[in-house]
Amino acid sequence: MKKIIFSIALLTGIIGAISCSKEPEPEPENLIPKEILKANDFIYTYMYDAYLWDTKIPAGIDPTKEEDPLVMLDKMIYKDLDKWTYATDNADEAMDDFQGVTTTFGYSLAFGQFSNSNNLFAIIKYVTGNSPAEKAGLKRGDIILTLNNGDITESNYLNLVYGSTITIGTGKTEGNVIAPSGNSYPMTAVKMYEDPVNAYTVIEVAGGKKIGYLAYTGFYKESHEKLDQVFTEFKTKGVTEVVLDFRYNPGGNAVTPPYLGSFLAPEANVKAGDVFLKEIWNESYLNYYSQQGEDLNVYFNKANVANLNLSRVFVLTTSGTASASEATISGLMPYMKVIKIGTTTHGKYCGAALVRPVIDNNGNLDPLIKNWLLSMVVYKFVNKNGFTDFKDGIAPEYEVEDDLFEAYPFGDVKDPHLAKAISIITGETKAARHRQPVLREGSDYTMLPELTDKLRKDYGNTIDLNMRFLK
Repeated sequence: MKKIIFSIALLTGIIGAISCSKEPEPEPENLIPKEILKANDFIYTYMYDAYLWDTKIPAGIDPTKEEDPLVMLDKMIYKDLDKWTYATDNADEAMDDFQGVTTTFGYSLAFGQFSNSNNLFAIIKYVTGNSPAEKAGLKRGDIILTLNNGDITESNYLNLVYGSTITIGTGKTEGNVIAPSGNSYPMTAVKMYEDPVNAYTVIEVAGGKKIGYLAYTGFYKESHEKLDQVFTEFKTKGVTEVVLDFRYNPGGNAVTPPYLGSFLAPEANVKAGDVFLKEIWNESYLNYYSQQGEDLNVYFNKANVANLNLSRVFVLTTSGTASASEATISGLMPYMKVIKIGTTTHGKYCGAALVRPVIDNNGNLDPLIKNWLLSMVVYKFVNKNGFTDFKDGIAPEYEVEDDLFEAYPFGDVKDPHLAKAISIITGETKAARHRQPVLREGSDYTMLPELTDKLRKDYGNTIDLNMRFLK
């Protein structure tokens, strides 16, 4: 099989690939369409070449006989550890998502179900600035009770995210019951860049200490300029403590974790360009990179001019804190105290390469399968101290439940997560008020994290790509 070589340089262009192996020609009696055979060969070739768990791919898979490329890929995935490799025949949408550009209403949702029916409801985790949801007046913590004047069910709930034009009705809590509020909001989805720098502020607390708070919802290279502005302001205003709110951040590209970490870590380590993370590929690629003298380390950004020279950082977490968020946490841990507040993170310690069916070195796509894209796990990241393989997530030092029924705006000091961080900083333990958990005894509803996880898999993971570009 022809060797496909992945570049170690992180470039800024669109992802390409070296030509796949020779196209399979169907036998006369083979009724599988040529498009399917090409897609099969495209996926099969790259998986056997660069997949992190290439030795775990079952024997006997024949791409000339598989009738569905996605079913074939599912057979190849090492399900004991891999929850993230996927393929799609809508590559343009996936690439837009990776850069934070989506057709969206501009909110992120969690889902629940009523105990006396199969009907669902949603709670808004956050709203993106300048989005249809913000313009409609929706906000964090709002409950969505109806969709297009009807019930929300498992057959239509994805329209709350993927629909083009919808009308939602909101609800309100009355004790342990969710009741209609009487308010409705028509919205039309728009294609827009969803700025992951959702909110930031400087909070002055007892003793004159200044805390920089940042709610960051996705790791996009396009956000670097805004991050520069935020941390320059933090530095100018004399911030000495930072709280990163990663509660709803599923990850993004591989360039941004060391970029963000370079604002926070001790100045000496940043200026020295110390190792932030190291990449571990499959044995074949490790041998190749070793022979070529390629460097698999990822370093702090020595050019950072807004470094705060901190000895610790506070990170707010949930099970939705994943991938590049976890890379940032683990990359900083050898250099400073990373105090995690919330619940255990998602547990994605891997990076993926986005691969397109390019047929020559000029980047031309195979016209028959040009819309296909494979997002394939190709490496795992390891911090300076060897920390990796946290498949069950990273546990917090301080547990605080994320109760969206009593959600406060980002940066509000009454938010239990932020209040806990402030209490640690000031030593005033009473500042962090405990909340009831989301699932309350005697309530008429239950939260459904599995639906939220499904939405993250179907939607969020299209941007959850620690990518490696190809030559």
